[in-house]
Amino acid sequence: MEIEHAGKLEPHILLSIANERLRLGCKNLEQLSEDLDLPIKQIERMMKQIHYHYQFENNQFTHD
Repeated sequence: MEIEHAGKLEPHILLSIANERLRLGCKNLEQLSEDLDLPIKQIERMMKQIHYHYQFENNQFTHD
C-alpha cells in the first residue's frame, strides 16, 4: 500500500503503519525511512510525541 504524505499522519496512525512495515518487510529503521519517504529524524520525532522509541533488538517502536 502506497502512503502519500506520511509525515502528515497522526503519530498513532504512523506508529501502527511503521510497526507493521517493520514486522513484515523493513529490516531496520533505515529501510522504513526509505519505504515511507520520511527522514529518520522526522519519524523519531513523531514517535517521541507519543512516547515511543525505536528498539533495535525487536525492530519495533515500543512505549518508553
